[in-house]
Amino acid sequence: MTDRAETATVTAEGAADGTAPGPDPVEEAARAWWIRVASPDGAPPAPDADFFAVGCTSLQAVMVTGGISEDLDEEVPVRLLLQNSRYGAFVTALRAFLATPDDEATDPGRPAW
Repeated sequence: MTDRAETATVTAEGAADGTAPGPDPVEEAARAWWIRVASPDGAPPAPDADFFAVGCTSLQAVMVTGGISEDLDEEVPVRLLLQNSRYGAFVTALRAFLATPDDEATDPGRPAW
C-alpha cells in the first residue's frame, strides 16, 4: 500500500521550473469512476452533482469506492461516498481521508462501511 499523505498530495512535476503541477491522482480516480458509474453520457461531474440524485444506488457507490481503492492502492470506505454524495464534497472528503495517517483512519467505534 502507498502512504496516505503521499497519495493525497498533488504531484508537482515541473513545479520547480515554473510549469503547472502534474495531474492530481485523487481527482483523476474520483472523476474517472464517477463518470464510469454515474455519467452515462461521459460528461465530467459538476462539483454539485449528486450521486444519488442521478439514480445511482449504494451498490454503485461500492463500485466507485472499490475502483478508486484499486486505482490508488488504498482502501476507500464506501461511507465516504454515502455521506458525501455531491461530487465536490466527495473529492474533498476523499483527500482528507487519504491525508489522515493510517493509525488515525479507523475509528473502532464506527463500522468500516
